Amino acid sequence: MTVQELFISIAIISLILSFFRNRLKRNGDGFLLNVVQYFVGLLFIFSGVVKGIDPTGTGYKMKDYFESFAHDGWASFWENMTHFNIAFALGMIIFEIILGIAIIIGWRARWTSLGLLGINLFFLYLTGYSYLSGFCLSQPVLIVSAILLFLLFGAAFIQNHNKRFQGILTMSVLVLLYFIYIKTTGNGIGCSFTISKMKVTDCGCFGDFMKLKPWETFYKDIFLTILSLFLAKKHHKISELFSGKIYNMIMIGGLTVATIFCFYNTYFNEPPVDFRPYAIGNNINEKMKEIEPSIIENILIYTNKATGQDQRFGINNIPMDTNWVYKDRIDSVIKEGIPAPIHNLRFEDKDGNDVTMSILNEPTVSYWIVCYNIDKSDIKAIDEKLIPFATEMRAKGLNVYFMVGKGDAAVEKKVGSVMDIVRVDETALKTMIRSNPGVLKIQNGVIQNKWHHKVFNGDK
Repeated sequence: MTVQELFISIAIISLILSFFRNRLKRNGDGFLLNVVQYFVGLLFIFSGVVKGIDPTGTGYKMKDYFESFAHDGWASFWENMTHFNIAFALGMIIFEIILGIAIIIGWRARWTSLGLLGINLFFLYLTGYSYLSGFCLSQPVLIVSAILLFLLFGAAFIQNHNKRFQGILTMSVLVLLYFIYIKTTGNGIGCSFTISKMKVTDCGCFGDFMKLKPWETFYKDIFLTILSLFLAKKHHKISELFSGKIYNMIMIGGLTVATIFCFYNTYFNEPPVDFRPYAIGNNINEKMKEIEPSIIENILIYTNKATGQDQRFGINNIPMDTNWVYKDRIDSVIKEGIPAPIHNLRFEDKDGNDVTMSILNEPTVSYWIVCYNIDKSDIKAIDEKLIPFATEMRAKGLNVYFMVGKGDAAVEKKVGSVMDIVRVDETALKTMIRSNPGVLKIQNGVIQNKWHHKVFNGDK
């Protein structure tokens, strides 16, 4: 599913719900207001649920942002925030789901609409930070942008309807003019857009369910911010759908379910739906292959010795005249390909030898004990569950690998007597399984099963 298909589907549902609401309630809130209300609410619930399936993945993404922010200033603050990345992600996801429910039923419309605007401005800053950093934006540009967005959010708190509208409109125009100024003058922009210069390449807006291009995430949040501004302006016209007691039951029930759902998928088990390339049943060898190669045109730049002028030539019409001297080459992407879902996966033994293919192509069953960081792992689970299990499997003639990113020498020595130590990039191990430690069952590179250490009780 693409983001366009998702938006169209939610828009159709919103139109249908608004139609029936206005038919049942003759003096309705207004058809357009209801459409926007349902569209934003349903999208927030959907976005929150797909992230709630795997909150740990969202936590890893927030850590990427915090680490990147640390390079731009307030280093100690953002470095401390990296220790709370999972808690921050959980709070953000639950808040997103609850806001979606609240705006659909019209619960406390003023505060709900302000909450929607606030979180949309937060998302807009994150996605703008990701995408616009590809233009090498300077630190002052990022700071001024954050201040303007904060003032825009503050304008929505003005009590008087007319003044609130004037404040929102004024700040919106200032934000727009500021970005037009930056774009047209180039002030604060150090280079043309290059995806490799982006500080965070994926916003994680819909978790691993849907990967969006940098510009898609940014423009998506601009659109949602506009809708949130509309709701903030019209909040006094949003009517309540139910009575007070029913409202409280819905909100308390929604908060309880969302909290249990997110916490369970974070601390007690693997995500119930796995959108990652290491899902059960996937062949890792196949996932390491490029799906569709990019079409790239090689352009060669030659300088004419007589005139000093540069001219571009294709690879098939290189000048043979000695007056032309080679200067440079540009690789122009004609069509972007689809990269391999799994890339740069490398397994190294204790001596640093590449053992990737030998492990992935073992014809018999093997088990991978995945531990991206021993210092952050559950040592008790390693001692009481995984070492006895590895001992049992080795007695049956099966290989058991201890896949580790960062290790503790004492623990590695202890597990090394019953498992083969294999060095793997920390990011790859975090993607394989959301448990530290976790267990994967592999045969011929195919993932047969995987377990969170809290529910692992042997291969049963």
